Amino acid sequence: MSAYTEAVVLQVGVNVLLALGYWIAVSTGKYSFGHAGFMAIGAYTASILTLNAGWPLPLAMVAGGAVAAVAGAAIGWIALRLSLLYLAIITFVFAQLVQVLLGQWEYVGAATGMIGMTGTTVALLLGTIAVVIGYLVLLTRSRLGLAHAAIREDEQAAMASGLRITLIAVGAFATSAAVTGVAGALAAHHLMIITPALFGPHQALLIILYCVFGGVQYFWGAAIGAVALSLLPLYLDWLDDWYLIVYGLLFVVLMIVRPQGLIGRGTMRPGRRPRAIVGRERESVG
Repeated sequence: MSAYTEAVVLQVGVNVLLALGYWIAVSTGKYSFGHAGFMAIGAYTASILTLNAGWPLPLAMVAGGAVAAVAGAAIGWIALRLSLLYLAIITFVFAQLVQVLLGQWEYVGAATGMIGMTGTTVALLLGTIAVVIGYLVLLTRSRLGLAHAAIREDEQAAMASGLRITLIAVGAFATSAAVTGVAGALAAHHLMIITPALFGPHQALLIILYCVFGGVQYFWGAAIGAVALSLLPLYLDWLDDWYLIVYGLLFVVLMIVRPQGLIGRGTMRPGRRPRAIVGRERESVG
């Protein structure tokens, strides 16, 4: 494998991991605008541990994911009981706050960032993706996965059926943050340099687009969306300076023509499947 091909595989793989992590939160119908903040937490935590404490990357990225999960649980507990609008605002403010704090923290280089991280390999990245996909396969086939779908399709029906929707949603949000943090750790040790500017609103938008473009009903739809949008700039050179604008327009067109994304069923008639799902889960979840 050439150096260029390896770099492409690593970049696409990181984006797939970001999309899969974001999908876990979206599987409950909760859209966050702050996952770039969790990515930054994972990236900086792992970088501190590998550069300053001599940790091996696999342990450091697990630690980065754990710290991001704690942050995700805290933010989720505050925001997930509010409306989707307030959830979007709080998560966006959280991501901006993380970026500002990192930009002023001299220990991690402030605005100039950290440099010298190495260790991300294709084998490590693909192994991590395989573990996450294995977890998602088990999740989607489990009662907890059905509870996620019930909350996404009809939150009121899920609540009326006895599901503890806040606890379930916070758990999903924390797990989503953990996977995103691991992706951030791998990205940092692939890029070898990180700055707070890398984790701005543009990165949050890209994470959302990966998932929504492919489709939010199935996790592999999010992965396909990440692969497609990651490879487009490589084959269309003119996208280098315009890709965010093009992606935004593509997102608008997709929401009009096919709101369920590239991979996904049509919109379900309200009141049918959600109640069937929560009826099956009433005794086993919550």
